[in-house]
Amino acid sequence: MKYNRKSARLFALLKGLQVEFFGVFVMIFSWAVIKAMGAVGNIMFGFTGLMCVVCILADFGMKQGDAASSADKLHGDDVGRKFGIQLGFIAMLPFAVTAILLAVSKFSGKFDFLGIYKVLNACLYPIIQLFAPSADIALFSPAVFLLIAAYLALFPISANIGFKWGYDKVDLKDIFIYKKKK
Repeated sequence: MKYNRKSARLFALLKGLQVEFFGVFVMIFSWAVIKAMGAVGNIMFGFTGLMCVVCILADFGMKQGDAASSADKLHGDDVGRKFGIQLGFIAMLPFAVTAILLAVSKFSGKFDFLGIYKVLNACLYPIIQLFAPSADIALFSPAVFLLIAAYLALFPISANIGFKWGYDKVDLKDIFIYKKKK
């Protein structure tokens, strides 16, 4: 059976929304402990949110890469190893749109999108709270956009690495659990 690129693209978008779903839980749990833990809690839950992005998209990429590899070898399809980056960019789309709206909000001054941005990018919420504890866009440093760019880069990077590992049939269990003794 040929590899269904259209279906993979749709599922990539859904995986992006799954990241947001898990991010909501990260954000809720961070609210519960940040008062007591302060910046350490923000860092801890921020790391957890970022790992949600990496793990969900790398897993998705591995499964899609495995399916693409099988389609290439068995059915002569031509998906190739680079399709994973496209899937990552598709998963990143909703978050990139909110980042663009945040930039327009910050630099135009016409509306305040920061509070909505924090909720719509729940995985990033604890880290954003470190640099922008207020929901007022006027107090938001433009330097935080570098952090947002790095966050957005996690989507295509994670999906692409996972896709390549799946396409090449890399068995992580053999690498990390059953290490070869020298």
